Amino acid sequence: MMSTILTLMVMGMIFQGALAVLDSILDTVGVNAMLRGLPVVGANLTLIWAFLFVTISDIGGYGYAASTDILGIGDIGIDIGTAIAILAFIPVKDAAISALGKGLAR
Repeated sequence: MMSTILTLMVMGMIFQGALAVLDSILDTVGVNAMLRGLPVVGANLTLIWAFLFVTISDIGGYGYAASTDILGIGDIGIDIGTAIAILAFIPVKDAAISALGKGLAR
């Protein structure tokens, strides 16, 4: 269980780094503002990038009798569930790093 949480935190870190590079490239090309301006896509763009990140990197199915399958739709559901889990663990990762920093500063 703890390794799954740590894996999600590390994947959140890697995803944030990849997203920063992707946003920088899209800003340079001038496409990022256009994508964010689309009604449905713009509001869910981070989830779309997370889904593509999970699909390309072929992660998911963490074992431990836990499944990330959304709505029982198979591999796509597992990828969507894993993308949502990675996005959900980004604030948890930030809080853990902040608490660790405050603990070491004392």
